[in-house]
Amino acid sequence: MNRRTELGTGSGHITVLLEGRGSFAEVPRLCAGRRVLVVASEGALRRVPVAAWPAADVVTFISFQPNPTLAQAVEAAMLCQASGADLVVGLGGGSALDVAKAGRVLPGDVAAAEEIIAGRRPATADGRQLLLVPTTAGTGSEVTQFATLYRGHRKVSLDTPVARTDFAVVDPALTETCPPGLTWTCALDTLAHAVESLWSIRSTAESREQATAALRLLVPVLLHADDLPDPAERDQLSRAATLAGRAIDITRTTAAHAMSYPLTARLGIPHGLACALNLLWLAPLVEGAKAEQVIDARGHEAVQDAVGTLHDLFRTADGTDLATVLRTVLDRRAPRPYTSVRYDTSLDLLVREGMSSDRMSGTPVRIERSQARAGLETVLRGDSREGVRHTCATTG
Repeated sequence: MNRRTELGTGSGHITVLLEGRGSFAEVPRLCAGRRVLVVASEGALRRVPVAAWPAADVVTFISFQPNPTLAQAVEAAMLCQASGADLVVGLGGGSALDVAKAGRVLPGDVAAAEEIIAGRRPATADGRQLLLVPTTAGTGSEVTQFATLYRGHRKVSLDTPVARTDFAVVDPALTETCPPGLTWTCALDTLAHAVESLWSIRSTAESREQATAALRLLVPVLLHADDLPDPAERDQLSRAATLAGRAIDITRTTAAHAMSYPLTARLGIPHGLACALNLLWLAPLVEGAKAEQVIDARGHEAVQDAVGTLHDLFRTADGTDLATVLRTVLDRRAPRPYTSVRYDTSLDLLVREGMSSDRMSGTPVRIERSQARAGLETVLRGDSREGVRHTCATTG
């Protein structure tokens, strides 16, 4: 069944969210008569006949990579302005959606865009609307006000209410071409979003409700689906991704995401897997934190309440700790073959870059540099003494 929801924010912006199988049929209608810039991968454009949409004009932008750079987003912005587009469509995974967001609101100049990223200059959409259509189930970018970009090996974030979409169309049928590796890596990103949002120091009643609802849908699929989810399970993954996206739009992420960025940028570990690997060492620190280690202003009880909710959702009534059940998930879903990562990058560099991320600030417990280093060393080298045997070979 299709759902239409209007998502409001404190700024007064309304996002129209269309969800469910068949909802993609609304996209051509939303583009009718418009001058459209479509930001999409070549693969997405082969699957979707954008040239047949009843738009006044359609221009496409494909010159970006997974984990897109700020320079690529500025290139999209230049094309957006040159084409006179009054509607920008992001079609694809999180990278396409993030470039579409940034291309709509950034100026066509890197120095000026840097000013906006740094918060020294306001972003503006100049009357252009935005339509986001995810073809993967994971990032939740269709309902957040931020876009992840990279400058060299360092992650930067465009974070502004102006980056919110006007329309989001989430049709699970579009995810059915995703192979197992991509499907589960994206699902692990949803897992990290929901878990981190639930224990974040910025969590609210609303964000906890959304994160909990996401995990209720997600966990059974992660634990029990076949190598590829069936259509009903893909429906659950898409819905969970959007709910978790709405949760992190309120709270932002925490240390698992902060420490993931150098693992992706420098070692090529897929983003969702990098986040999940960090949960393996982070979860025991949050779960076992003493009152004096908690930095959430609401105190130790708030952290334990979040941990208790996670135990309920993962059904660990037998006393299983969170790290053990997370390892079970990775054993089933992380890309094969499982090997220890071989890397030349200094652990200290990875730790320094990860801990410098502003996403560390949402973590509910104090994380010492030595703890982060030991955690990364465990997951990257596959230390079996900690029960973490499975990691991922780097990709280019």
